[in-house]
Amino acid sequence: MNTSADHTEVAIGADQPTNGHGKHINGTGDILSGAIEAVKGFANILHNGIEGTNGHGKTVNGTKKTVAENHIPHLRVFLVQTAQGLTPSSGGYKANISLLRELANAGHDTAQICYGFESEIEMYAKRAAEKNINPSVVEESFPVYDAEGKAHQLVVKTFTDEYKIFNIAISRKPFNIAYPVKEFFRDTKAFLENGIFDADGNIHNVNQRIETIVKLFSKYISQFKPTHVIFNDALTMKVAAYHPLRKTFKSVAVIHTAEQLPFGPFCQGIDGHCLSPKLEDNMLRELDGIWAVSRAIQNYCMTYGDLDTTFLVHSNLTYLDVNTGGMPRVRNNVDKIDVGMVNPCPHKGLPILLELAEQLPHINFVTWRSWGTDDAHVDQLSSLANVKVEPTTRNTDEIWDRIKVLIAPSVWHEAWGIIVTEAQLRGIPVIASDAGGLPEAKINLPYCLPVKMVDGKRDADGHYIVPKQDITLWKQKLELLMTNRDAYEKLAARTAKESAEWLNSLDAHAHAKWLAGMMEHK
Repeated sequence: MNTSADHTEVAIGADQPTNGHGKHINGTGDILSGAIEAVKGFANILHNGIEGTNGHGKTVNGTKKTVAENHIPHLRVFLVQTAQGLTPSSGGYKANISLLRELANAGHDTAQICYGFESEIEMYAKRAAEKNINPSVVEESFPVYDAEGKAHQLVVKTFTDEYKIFNIAISRKPFNIAYPVKEFFRDTKAFLENGIFDADGNIHNVNQRIETIVKLFSKYISQFKPTHVIFNDALTMKVAAYHPLRKTFKSVAVIHTAEQLPFGPFCQGIDGHCLSPKLEDNMLRELDGIWAVSRAIQNYCMTYGDLDTTFLVHSNLTYLDVNTGGMPRVRNNVDKIDVGMVNPCPHKGLPILLELAEQLPHINFVTWRSWGTDDAHVDQLSSLANVKVEPTTRNTDEIWDRIKVLIAPSVWHEAWGIIVTEAQLRGIPVIASDAGGLPEAKINLPYCLPVKMVDGKRDADGHYIVPKQDITLWKQKLELLMTNRDAYEKLAARTAKESAEWLNSLDAHAHAKWLAGMMEHK
C-alpha cells in the first residue's frame, strides 16, 4: 500500500471539478447569489436521484436509486454506537447514523444498538408516527448488580424510527447509574482479557454486570440475523468474534480516531479507548473489513501498525440537510460579527483561540462546549471580554446562522473534521490547521495553516502536552476575512460552490458496494 498519498488529491476526490479559476466574476454583490444558484443545482442532483459524476469521469447513481437498480445484494447491517444520546454532537456518531440512514434509504435493512435519553426516544417515536411508520415501542428491563452487590435495572426500549431503522436504545440515565464510567472501562478490560465463550456463546470469567451487556448485544445480533456487524469499540468486536452466527455475517470496524487503535503514538490517548492493545490488535487483524474515514487515518494504520484498511469518505447523508435530505442552505454571513469554534479544549487548539482573542480584542469570538471542554477551559474563555461560551448544541443551524468564520485550530491527529466540511457546504469560510485529516476536510479550499501537533507525550494527568504555537498566519488570515468584505465574499462564494461540487462528486453507494464486496469472499 502506498502510504505517501497526497492529501490535496484525496481531499477533492481526484480530478475534482473546478470553478474556473481562470475566470473572474465582476462585482462582489453577485458572487454569493451565483454560488447559491449553483448549489441549488447540486441539491437537485443529490435529492432527486438524478445521475451525476463521481469526479473520475464515471456516472454514478443518485441517492434514491434502489438496491436492485444498483445491482447491490440486499444487506442487513447491524451497528453498535458508543456515543451518549440519540442526537449527540459527536462527529463519529453522526457519521455512523448517516451511514445507516443512507443504507435504509436504498432499501437495505438496518438496526443499531445505541444509548438514548427518554425524551429522545419519545421524540423519535413521535416523528416516526407522524410519517405513518409504526414505531412499535417495546420496553424490557434487566437486573444488574454493581460492584457492591446493589441491584439496578438496565432499561432497553426497541422502536423503529422515521428512517425505518430498528433501534435498540439503552436508556442512558439508568445505564450511567448501573455502569459508572471508570468501572465500565475496568469491566470491559476484564472481559477482553479474561472473558471466555463456550460453544453455545455463553460468557464466563466476568462479573454479572458486563455479562448482562454482552448477552444483550449477542441477543439482538441473533434476532436481527445481520449480513454485517459494524462497530468502533473493542467490546462489540469481541462479542462479534465469538458470536454463534459469526460465520454468517461480516465483522467490520470503523476507525474514527487514532486513539482507538492499538499502536502508534496516540494509542490510549483518550480514556476508554484501546483498553487492551495486544488483544485488540489481534482481533482487528481477523476482521472482514476496516473502514478508515480519511487518508490520514489509513496512513497512520499502515505506518504504525502495518494494518490494511479501506478509505471511504463519510456517506453523503452526513453532510446533507437532516430535515430535507437536500443540500444545506448556503448562508450569506458577510455582515455577521462572530468567529466560531466548537469543542474548545487544548488538543483542539484552545491555546490558539485564547491567543487570537487576546491579540484581536476588536473581534468577537463565540465557542460551543462539546465532549472535550471542561470547566477549567470555560473559565479561561470567560476571562476574556470578547469571548462567549455557549452550551453544547445538537442544532448546528444555531452555529451556522451566527458565525462569519469558523476556526478549527486542532493540534491532534484529527480523523477528518466533519464540522469543517459542514461549514464550507454552507458557504462559511473555515480557517483550519493541517493536523491529521483536516486538509482532507478542507477539500483544497483556503485556509489550511501549519501547527505543531502533539506527539503523544502526556502530562501527569494523562493529557496531551500541547506545543507552543506561532499564530502569526492565523491572525493575518482571520483579520483579512473579518475586515475585508471583498475578500470574504469571494472566498465564501468559492467555498459554497466547490464544496457542493465535491459532495456531488462522491458515489452515494460507495459504502454499500464495499460492504457487498465482502460477501463475495466466504
